[in-house]
Amino acid sequence: MTDIIWPLDLRPARQAFYIRTNTVRFESPLTGQVQIQERDGARWVAQMNITRGAVDSRRMDALLAALHGPVGRIYMPDFRRLTAKGSLAGDPQLVSGTGTTLTLDGFTPDATGVLLAGDMIQTSTGRAHMVVQNVDADEDGEASVLIAPRLREPVTAGPLITTNCRVLMRLQDDDQGANPTDNRLQSAFELQLSEVLPE
Repeated sequence: MTDIIWPLDLRPARQAFYIRTNTVRFESPLTGQVQIQERDGARWVAQMNITRGAVDSRRMDALLAALHGPVGRIYMPDFRRLTAKGSLAGDPQLVSGTGTTLTLDGFTPDATGVLLAGDMIQTSTGRAHMVVQNVDADEDGEASVLIAPRLREPVTAGPLITTNCRVLMRLQDDDQGANPTDNRLQSAFELQLSEVLPE
């Protein structure tokens, strides 16, 4: 089955797009002390509310049918972060990455605010990561960038991609195609998707 790309003109009326962490909480029944441990498996989650007229509703029906429920995969954008807000001064390149850090170069030397907290970076096809603090370039035009969630596969070295970053996701369950429709043929879709993690 071919992966699908979400059309940018099917913009939701409301969208939540966030990283769901995977934590375990233990509270001692004797002392009341709480221990929290983070486990691997943090992933992007998207929730979208879309209301459309007859023509776009038919497009939505077809798109959702093509996914075959949670079997299919789709490249989803975060509509709040379609472009970076940092200056991207110079000709930035993605060099490497490990864990929660990316290495970039090609920025204008000593440029400030080349990336801003909340910007997105596409590290490989279907893998996007959020910049978690503002980034300045050093005197050599290089920068170390803290990201979330952590990297799970090798980055694709080359020009830095910060526009229309997409995450490979799948529908949460078999009922995501539900589409209540009123007498004006306005259909409402409430979608929940989660990132497809590499095996």
